[in-house]
Amino acid sequence: MLVLLLKSTACLTAFLAFYKLVLERESIHHFKRFYLVAAIIASFLIPNMVFTEYIEALPSTEMENIPILTDLPTTQAPQNAVQEENFSWGPVLWSIYGLGVLGFGFRFIGHLAQIWSRIRKNPKHKDNFITRVLLKQPMPPHTFFRFIFLNQKQFENKSIPQEVLLHEETHAKQKHSLDILFIELLQVVLWFNPLIYLFKSSIKLNHEFLADSAVIQKNNDHSHYQNTILSYLSHDGHITHQSTGIANAITYSSIKKRFTVMKTKTTKKSFVLKSFLLLPLTALLLFGFSETRQIEKDVTIDQIIQMDLNADGSVRIENKMVQYEEIAQTLKQDYLRTINAEETKVEINVEHPVHLNFLNNIAAEIRTTGIDLIKIMAAEVIMEEGQYSDHIPLTPSTTILKADRMTIVENTAARSDMAIYNQLAKKYNAVPVEERIIPLKDLKLLENIYKKMDEAEKSKAQPFPECLPKNIGQKTVNPIEIHINNKSNLLFQNKSILLEDLEDELSKINNHLSFEQRKKVIRSIVQVEAKTSKKVISKVDKILTEYGTATINVLGPKQANQQSASREEMKEYNTLAKKYNAMDRNNMTIKKKDVMRLKEIYEKMSQKQRDDAEPFPDFPAPPPAPKSPKAPKATKPVNEANPKNLPVPPTPPAPPKPIEHVKEMAEKGASFTYNGKAITAKEAVEVVQKNQHINIDAREAHGARPVVKLSTDPIVIDN
Repeated sequence: MLVLLLKSTACLTAFLAFYKLVLERESIHHFKRFYLVAAIIASFLIPNMVFTEYIEALPSTEMENIPILTDLPTTQAPQNAVQEENFSWGPVLWSIYGLGVLGFGFRFIGHLAQIWSRIRKNPKHKDNFITRVLLKQPMPPHTFFRFIFLNQKQFENKSIPQEVLLHEETHAKQKHSLDILFIELLQVVLWFNPLIYLFKSSIKLNHEFLADSAVIQKNNDHSHYQNTILSYLSHDGHITHQSTGIANAITYSSIKKRFTVMKTKTTKKSFVLKSFLLLPLTALLLFGFSETRQIEKDVTIDQIIQMDLNADGSVRIENKMVQYEEIAQTLKQDYLRTINAEETKVEINVEHPVHLNFLNNIAAEIRTTGIDLIKIMAAEVIMEEGQYSDHIPLTPSTTILKADRMTIVENTAARSDMAIYNQLAKKYNAVPVEERIIPLKDLKLLENIYKKMDEAEKSKAQPFPECLPKNIGQKTVNPIEIHINNKSNLLFQNKSILLEDLEDELSKINNHLSFEQRKKVIRSIVQVEAKTSKKVISKVDKILTEYGTATINVLGPKQANQQSASREEMKEYNTLAKKYNAMDRNNMTIKKKDVMRLKEIYEKMSQKQRDDAEPFPDFPAPPPAPKSPKAPKATKPVNEANPKNLPVPPTPPAPPKPIEHVKEMAEKGASFTYNGKAITAKEAVEVVQKNQHINIDAREAHGARPVVKLSTDPIVIDN
């Protein structure tokens, strides 16, 4: 324990010295925030790292030549020496350490209680995601998470400068309290280490750099802002009311450093250079304070199993043909019942080009049996960019690969991967989806290969086997609601987040659904304002698409109630619309249920979906209803004019002539089609003049303009 503490203290000293000498006065404040936290974590990880090196055990003939020192000189104490009384310092030191932990622990809890008491007992003013707590005590503004503590009288009199409010809001938005809680908890455990206090001071000072930078970017008046800071520092009595231990306050800082850093601007070249200096420092600490162990590897091989990989993805084990997923079971049943797996070696021969991913999957399948010694001899190995490595350290699970040729390709699915995918997909697709259970290992393999396929490969491959979780019906599917304001700030599920955190937040919801399931059931609504950045909207749309969602509906200020069709409905609509658009309009056979379904989906579609979808089929109007049969003539003479002396109904108005109707619609700005082809208003008038029996279908379109369709009577099948 003492050795680890000394090593970690040495690492902390090195990282802190680098920060003080190289980084502290630079304006790369976000990088420095990450560096300070990462340096503390790395200082405790590096001494605990153990690099294991496996070496071959020397044969017995070589062991005989190594001298063994058995007769070592010893020293004896004089007989008349007085034996000192043994005293154990361990319990004393642990008692002192425990008292320190208790003291600092109570101090930390007391600060939290003080903050909570102020929040609970004082009036609050909520503004978006920030809550302002109005205090009666005269104290400077300070922040803890999203709570900003302000003097009530100054706030109501609006005597607090806007720069100070922006300063505190920056602490809240960037969540500086997370860093403070981390270092405070570490201080409770390592209260005896002075370097922890120095790191705490540097972290809090860097928070002030970040807040100052935000104010300066918005208002470039350095002198006015500096005078504002000095005015708050002059009230020394106010500090007695403030718990600065776990709160970010404008009065905490080294004023000279803050004023100096405000005017500093780090160039990109300088930032890159100083960042690269971290590499030799980290390497030096790893080399000096990590641990390396050498373990002798003495292996005796009792049996060698020969395997041959075929181009279709099947495997020949000795003289037996098996499929990929049957390798482990065959080895256990036919070989490992009598032979120890640790004393067995597998040699694999491949005469055709094979992808490295396939070989890794084969090796992983073999290792499930306990066999670690695997040697592969291949004619050609295909791998993607980034998979090749000049040096791979030998470990018990390292596969020895000997290839006559290495081929580097782009990230695509290899032929051997396709063979494995089709085997597994065919196997699981044969099971009903309600009863289908796919092991996690096979599911990950299927997903990895499917992601690498292009559209042509997906069309030729087996459909991806879906597997619904058993509890999918018991868990709710949360729709995704995102609001983006004019400043590109995101409100995700009523929670304010940064754009770069959207992927992490999405991964926390609907995690009981697979990617394919989310593409069917998740609906996403993105509400934007009039001046929202199109670039931000595009990034959000891309992130939602990669997450998997049935619909992504972007709504503007006047589209709050707009709805949209799901992806499955869009697929159904495009299939039906394409079918009818390909028909000859003069000889079209229409099914009523198809027409009703098309209209139903079209009504759900957003304007963007309508623009991207197949055009709505130009259906002709249905034929007129058949005339009713004539009544039989009376056998007796009756008054033909009015046999029952009933009142004479008024004469119905004559319907407008077709040419007049077309002209009237043209004046309204209507669009015209004839037999499915768009025509002008003038051409429409000419068509009506030439055809006395033309059918006219005039109606309001789904947009703003009326639509007039000129056509002949179709054949309608009602089923």
